[in-house]
Amino acid sequence: MATTHKVQWGDTLWDLSRKYGVSIDSIVKANKQIKDPHWIYTGDTLVIPTGGSSGSSSSKGSQSGAKQSKPPAYESGKPTYKPSGSLTALENQLKKLESQRPGEYNSQYTEQISQLVDQILNQKEFSYDLASDPMYQQYKAQYMQLGNQAMRDVMGQSAALTGGYGSSYAATAGSQAYNQYLTQLNQQVPELYNAAYSRYTAEQDRMLDQMDLLMEMDQADYEKYREQVSDYQDQLDYYKDKYLEQQEREFREYQEKLDAWQKDRDYYYKKGQDAQDQKRWEEEMRRKWYTM
Repeated sequence: MATTHKVQWGDTLWDLSRKYGVSIDSIVKANKQIKDPHWIYTGDTLVIPTGGSSGSSSSKGSQSGAKQSKPPAYESGKPTYKPSGSLTALENQLKKLESQRPGEYNSQYTEQISQLVDQILNQKEFSYDLASDPMYQQYKAQYMQLGNQAMRDVMGQSAALTGGYGSSYAATAGSQAYNQYLTQLNQQVPELYNAAYSRYTAEQDRMLDQMDLLMEMDQADYEKYREQVSDYQDQLDYYKDKYLEQQEREFREYQEKLDAWQKDRDYYYKKGQDAQDQKRWEEEMRRKWYTM
């Protein structure tokens, strides 16, 4: 009778001979693929000549093989990197802040300023027209009324001196009185001109003052906007620094654990290799002993 055994990590012919109660030489003879008794390979299937006890031996060997199929203990427990809850919370805070980033500055005074600039740049040069000046028209009506009244008064007085009859003298005197008021009206023209020019320059000053006020208000709004952006950036930088510090600290701790695990793994792997080499040496010695 015979059974089969799938070679597991760490198996040697010496171990299999003890496990199944057969000699190393019988296992080698039953498996032509074994070229060197010192070496059998994980995953290979070996025929084990067990005689009549194949059932129990096979079951025991199968159970032992299942147990040995587990990876060495030092291969387990490898540290893995996983962000902590604190780091995740900082990341979420950064994402929230990024979504609240202030937009570009938009002035609420742009249209008003643009309109004023257009008015200032396109303002007509000063010119004065008596006929279109309301003040001149008021003065003209007033002086003409006074002139007519003076002309009638003078002509009336002259008629009284001549017994109530009109004369060329009365007409001349009345006309002179009327013209005196027209002369006074003309004397008001320079003053009216200056007043019109003052109104023109006052309108210019008004628009410039309004422009200055709008610019000041716009500058104040822009300063507030810059303060908001600065506060936002300070807050964002604060959480970025905290996130990077936390991430660096956690990754450093993970790296330290990984290095320690690797050192332990290398140690136990070397220890296992040394044990295998020792078993192979013992197997070779026993095989030589059996063949003597």
